Amino acid sequence: MNKLSGKFDVELGGKKWVCHLSMNAFRILCEKEYIKFAEMQSFLQEKPLSAVPKVIYYGILNNIILTKQDVDKKLPDFEWFAAVLLDDPGSLETYTEKIGIAFGGEAEDKEDSGNK
Repeated sequence: MNKLSGKFDVELGGKKWVCHLSMNAFRILCEKEYIKFAEMQSFLQEKPLSAVPKVIYYGILNNIILTKQDVDKKLPDFEWFAAVLLDDPGSLETYTEKIGIAFGGEAEDKEDSGNK
């Protein structure tokens, strides 16, 4: 059981992606954004307009890698992704909640915890 994992769908601009937040997604985010994992909570709280889109983006990248898809063809451009995500006034709250569920970990009897 992965104590830090969650999957959810992200639909933006008529396209749908699977965001798989796991330790690997956070590893990628920390390496690419030069953030220590211990700083993740404060990053999310202090800079939600940057942090939430980045967490989701790297969760999508993680899912693309895990499912052996072509990253160059499947991964959306980050700036477009963030612009569309943040254009919806309710999305920040919705996705912050989904990220929180992923931080809570998978339920023992459910395969795709965080899928709501």
